[in-house]
Amino acid sequence: MDGPAIRQWLTALDHLSFYELFRVETNATYDDLRHAFHAFAEIFHPDVHTWRPHGEQAAIGYIFRRGTEAYRVLADPQLRLRYDEALANGILRPESLVIEGEAGPRSLTPSAMPSNRLVDRIKNPGARPFVLRAEELAKKGDPKQAKIQLVMAMHMDPKNPALEAFAKELDAAVAKQAEQSKKAWSKG
Repeated sequence: MDGPAIRQWLTALDHLSFYELFRVETNATYDDLRHAFHAFAEIFHPDVHTWRPHGEQAAIGYIFRRGTEAYRVLADPQLRLRYDEALANGILRPESLVIEGEAGPRSLTPSAMPSNRLVDRIKNPGARPFVLRAEELAKKGDPKQAKIQLVMAMHMDPKNPALEAFAKELDAAVAKQAEQSKKAWSKG
C-alpha cells in the first residue's frame, strides 16, 4: 500500500458503513465478521507498518482504530442492533453507542476508545511492554520502578513527547515520595 492509497482510505473512511469497511453484508455472521476483521488487520495493523514515515503510520493507525471500533460494535449483538437502527436512519457512524450491561454502561464512541492511552501514542512497538509496565507500577505507587521501565521504553522510542511528559510526571512523583519519606524520617 502506497501513500496515495492510504490517502484514499482516509478520504473514504467517513463515507463507509462498518459493514462496507469490512466488505460484508448486513446479515454477516460473527464468523464472517471475524474473518473480515482479520483480513483488515493483516493490511492495517500498525505493527506491519513500522517502517513507514510517521505521518503514514499515524494515518494507518487511525484507519485501524476505526476498524477496531467497527468490529467491536458489529461483534456485540446489542450494539449491532443499535448500529443497524442508526444505519437505517442514514447515520453511518453514530456518535454514541451506549448499552447498559452487568458492568454498567459502556460506550464505543471514538472518544471512548483507548486512543488517549500512553501505549497508543508510542511509535515503536518494542516500547509497548515497557510502557505498560511503567503505567502499572505508577498506578501501584512505585514511581521509581515505573521510571526505570519508562527509560527502557524511551530508548526504544526516542524523542516521543508523550513518553517525555510521562517521565516528568514520574520525576515529580519520585520527588514527592522522597520529600514525604524525609519528613517521616525527621519526625521519627
